[in-house]
Amino acid sequence: MRHTRIITSITALAIAGTVFTTFAIADEHVKVGRVQTTTTLPDIKALLTPYRTTPFPATMPRTIRHAAATGSLKADFSVQDGTSQTTAWSEGFDGADLSAWVQDQGENNQVTFSLKQTTDKKAFSAIDADDKTSLYIDGPINITRRTIGTLTSGDISVPANAQFHAYTYFDPMWNEYATLSFSVSTDGFETQTELWNSTHIADNDKNGKWRKTDIDMAAFAGKDIKLRITYGPGTKDGFNVGGYLGSFYVDGMSITGVDAIDQIKVKTGDVIQFTDLSAGTPTAWQWSFPGGTPETSTEQAPKVYYTKPGNYDVTLKVTNADGEDEVKKTSFVSVEGQAPQAAMVLPADFRELSTRMHMVAPLAKVHFADASTGYPDRFSWAMYSEYEFKNNTSVIFTPSHIYTTKDADFNHEKTGKNFVTHIAQNDEGYSYVDDSLQVQFDGYITNFEPEDGYQTNFTDGDLTLPGSNKLGITAWAEKFSKPSTPMILTEMYVNFTKASSEELADQIANVTFSLYSSKDGMPGERIDMLDTWTLSELNYALTTNSGIVTIELSKEYIINDEFFVVIEGIPEKSETTECAFAMAPMRDHGNTAYMLKNGKWQPFTGYFQAAPGGQTSLAVFPVVKHSVMVAANVDEKGQVTVADDRLTVGKEAGSISKTIFSKLGWKDAATGSSWCRITNKPGEYTADNLEIAYDALPDGMEEREGFVEVTDGVSTLKIYITQQNTATDAIDGITADSNLQGDLSGRHIYDLNGRRISSASLAKGIYIVRDGNVTRKVIRK
Repeated sequence: MRHTRIITSITALAIAGTVFTTFAIADEHVKVGRVQTTTTLPDIKALLTPYRTTPFPATMPRTIRHAAATGSLKADFSVQDGTSQTTAWSEGFDGADLSAWVQDQGENNQVTFSLKQTTDKKAFSAIDADDKTSLYIDGPINITRRTIGTLTSGDISVPANAQFHAYTYFDPMWNEYATLSFSVSTDGFETQTELWNSTHIADNDKNGKWRKTDIDMAAFAGKDIKLRITYGPGTKDGFNVGGYLGSFYVDGMSITGVDAIDQIKVKTGDVIQFTDLSAGTPTAWQWSFPGGTPETSTEQAPKVYYTKPGNYDVTLKVTNADGEDEVKKTSFVSVEGQAPQAAMVLPADFRELSTRMHMVAPLAKVHFADASTGYPDRFSWAMYSEYEFKNNTSVIFTPSHIYTTKDADFNHEKTGKNFVTHIAQNDEGYSYVDDSLQVQFDGYITNFEPEDGYQTNFTDGDLTLPGSNKLGITAWAEKFSKPSTPMILTEMYVNFTKASSEELADQIANVTFSLYSSKDGMPGERIDMLDTWTLSELNYALTTNSGIVTIELSKEYIINDEFFVVIEGIPEKSETTECAFAMAPMRDHGNTAYMLKNGKWQPFTGYFQAAPGGQTSLAVFPVVKHSVMVAANVDEKGQVTVADDRLTVGKEAGSISKTIFSKLGWKDAATGSSWCRITNKPGEYTADNLEIAYDALPDGMEEREGFVEVTDGVSTLKIYITQQNTATDAIDGITADSNLQGDLSGRHIYDLNGRRISSASLAKGIYIVRDGNVTRKVIRK
């Protein structure tokens, strides 16, 4: 099949101006009220529960002390916060020169230390409005001249409960070539302790920006130290020779102590660093933080945060050989609430190729998870189809399903375009997010977003991205999320854009396509090699099929977890060789592309562009089939809806039918309970009846539960059967009303409560009649 490049733009159906109103009633069902489509966006508050204020205690902060120690022990505490800190030493690099520092510029003076005014995104004035200049540290450009340079302070006296603070500006991509570190020494750097290094950042913190460093200095309390800034070897320098290429800015350095304060003001989620100020050398600490996380601690300097607004007490009890002392500070922590930021995790991240909407399976139960921040405590979900929305004929629109739970499970009974809206709320406010879904059994999937076109790569000297290069990148990978329900991988396509070489060895080199598992979000173990193409074959695909390469699978693969498609074996770029495939343009979110560089997998994020840029998706398009197996109802038009997967039968032996839907067909899984079994064989339709025989309930037993199980080779479906010591037979699959007349012999007749009755004394009324495999609701005239 030949596929051309597809650039699809989606305009999501706007829900602005819709209102959902729900009322919880005693039986926990949700009564849906109205949706007024002519209202403005703020009217979405109708979905929200009423605002409830959280009154703060009327008492002012105060200190309550309980002492039982006989010596000098006295409990006290504070926090590491701007309002409590006292500055013991500072350096803003705003002076005329660096004469207060001792410079070592390394071999041949290759490392330079200078004062430089920062501008644009490097402007430190955005942090300190009075800033004039910052320390600029630059090293050699040539690898043969790499070296180590240092800048060392004079003596600094460190107070109790001290912290070291500094701001640095750098791009982590240069850590391979040069690093910056802060270290201290009490003996003129005969020995030293490293406080911080530019490699001490999170894996996803990739862009060039100002970063604040806060380091505990309790180990140096009461001592005189010297502070040293070192421009040193990059992470690729195994011989510790020195750094090159990279450059750094430093500003806002200080060493601070802590004073006691009456109250600290924070917002929900802010982490508070508590500090022990107790006198008399305690040996044990017992903290109490009612309403905080955690609520207790035995650490000397615990960290705590709060999730709800209010004023909170803090208690510290310290002990030593002299006894114990306790101090309680009421309303010490004043927490201001924040409105939450709504976010959700969809059942699957990948998208259907033509619509570029997230693709989920029909009928199967799929899971929507809340991922909101800001500590919401009330939630709403609305699920509805495009058909429902477009066919609404009045100003009142009632979504088909509304939930008020944190997460939501849902069975999409309509294929095509569907919508989901999620609202997160607390007493401070609310926010919402929405998205569109393509509900579909099978198709091509992609990670390309609605606005993504196809980028035909860029060439940068030693690199064709993604493809051949000389930068130690030996493989490329595209990540696909866990599906909404298990699925089968049947085919795959990759869009190549370049494939040429004059060298015979490269022309016959095998480019391989493999399926990998996921481990910690990176490619893990190879599951199987799917296919191989030589460079010559790829070039033929470019000239005959617009670069679309068909990856032929020797078998189908069951997918029920995150997985990767890995492309490797691309020859190294040279003057005569070039090979590449397409990708989405670089963006600042949604990266699914990975590369194996120097033997280590890493995301594109922040490598080719400063983070959060450099994110993209590769032009890899698997073809999948969802496995869907559900208990079902089928109406006279063949329309399928999800049914209960449970049956109830009477005590006598017998048989019963249950309709199921299985997109991939079914077979008896040969497991389940010994007293019930499937007696028929699979039919040719996706909707089919299971004929289930069951034994009589043993004497003396009031009830038992069992199940039968079927499989499509990918998923399993259990039908649960409850057998009771009553005369009730189960009613399943009731059809439309009709007249009950004529001979009733051979028919089982029940009243509307499901009780078996005799046909000999049948009065006028409505009954349930089973005739063979057909069960109907009928009227006796």
